[in-house]
Amino acid sequence: MYQIFVVEDELLIRQSIRNVINGMTGPYTFCGEASDGEMALSIMQDMMPDIVLTDIRMPFLDGFELIRHAKAMMPWLKIIIISGYDDFSFAQKAISLGVDQYLLKPIRPPELTRAIEEMARRIEAEKRQNTIPHGYDTDEVQHALRQHFMQQLLYGGLHTSTLLERAHALKLDIVSPFYQLALFSFSTEGMDYQHLQITVQNLLERLGMPLYCFNEANQLTVLCDGRDREALSEKVYRFNTILRHELRELCPTITTVAGHVEQRLSAVCQSYRTAADLLRKVCGISPGQVVDVSDAAQIAAEMLELGDPFGEAFRKKLQQASSADVPALVDEVLDSPEGSRFSSTLMRYYALIDLLRMTVQQAVKASPGVDAKDVATRLSSEHDVMTASGSLSAFRQAAIELLQHAVSLREDNVSAMKYSHVISKAEKYVAENFCDPNISLISVARYVGLSAAHFSTVFSQTVGRSFINYLTAMRIEKAKELLRTTGMKLSTIAMEIGYNEPNYFSHVFRKLEGITPKEYRNRSQGGDQ
Repeated sequence: MYQIFVVEDELLIRQSIRNVINGMTGPYTFCGEASDGEMALSIMQDMMPDIVLTDIRMPFLDGFELIRHAKAMMPWLKIIIISGYDDFSFAQKAISLGVDQYLLKPIRPPELTRAIEEMARRIEAEKRQNTIPHGYDTDEVQHALRQHFMQQLLYGGLHTSTLLERAHALKLDIVSPFYQLALFSFSTEGMDYQHLQITVQNLLERLGMPLYCFNEANQLTVLCDGRDREALSEKVYRFNTILRHELRELCPTITTVAGHVEQRLSAVCQSYRTAADLLRKVCGISPGQVVDVSDAAQIAAEMLELGDPFGEAFRKKLQQASSADVPALVDEVLDSPEGSRFSSTLMRYYALIDLLRMTVQQAVKASPGVDAKDVATRLSSEHDVMTASGSLSAFRQAAIELLQHAVSLREDNVSAMKYSHVISKAEKYVAENFCDPNISLISVARYVGLSAAHFSTVFSQTVGRSFINYLTAMRIEKAKELLRTTGMKLSTIAMEIGYNEPNYFSHVFRKLEGITPKEYRNRSQGGDQ
């Protein structure tokens, strides 16, 4: 299915294009629209379209700027410009930005249909190319040597000067202020590994990322570098988005771990060990996640519904325990017949998460109204359950410290937590500004001080839905209230909740509620208006 997004400030033209797309036969779907470039960019980050039709002259962010930003985030996009300007300089700039077709207004439906079908053919042709090995920059030997060099870098043992000499011989520029690893694990059921590796290899070559290797048939490690720490993290998040989009049909479940940002090549091997350990645990517990090693607390906050390896009896004893009682309680469990289960690293990790949950429950009981995820985030920042699960002795010590913390929390108030203030700030800002038609993921991310890609990931994993879905739901809830309690026109309600176009408001409302705004009003008010 090819998802098509339309960006045009003229309502009638948007309607006409939408009608053409909806009337096409075949695997085409109209996935959304926007009246300006900034709003379009925000929505497209969530929709991930395949084909974009855009005007050039638009408010806030013109078509050329939209294309430049969109291509950086979603390089697979096929772009069709629809313009009323028959200007050679415009066409020249469009070519430089990688635009696929340039159509002049007024556009006849057959012409538009042909253009979209041509984009679909190009997408399919590129997919077919991914199944055939390309020639490498030099040859297969050079490619194998680069893979071997990457493995030497990850597993350590070589002096930095030796690494630099070998990189120079392989024509690799690896001298950079900052380095960050991205590890990916691909779901294994029914996987065609050869096809997967060829597809990934071609993608990495297109993106100019030469340093990578498949540590296992289903595990990829990529080394990214950059001159700015924040820009590098943004690059890793963006690459994750691109990889998931390109492999969405081939491999629907991809688990991602972003390693620590390092400043020395010699530190990359330790960063890899930490990230690989985390990847194994996340794949065993919650596959498909996107996790940052520096933010392992987020994992714990999402693991509150795990099983209960310590049992209900232990929980009851804990409720009456003092700090001095805790070591004996833990040893009682470890020395019991059931204690043999903790010989497994994964089970130790489960158990520490379960202890974290017990501690959270104690904190919530002591301070009604606090957010359980916030508490879990703080505690897991203070108690590194990932590292502690590595050995039985470290596990015992972590369990004792965590439970003693649980006892002390009976008297304590829970302070501000990592990310909770960011999400709370964002939610408050959206609640106060959702009626503004110019609000977007980019503007909210800028307000809370995060990059758009990082904010999008943090927001969706914390709130449980994407930012655009969250904003849309808030707007539609307000629209339902106005439909029930007022006689305002639909066009006025659309403007009140941040939509400049009544037809688009009706389209979104029907998509979410299953009925039109007018039908909703009639049902809620018990008759025709």
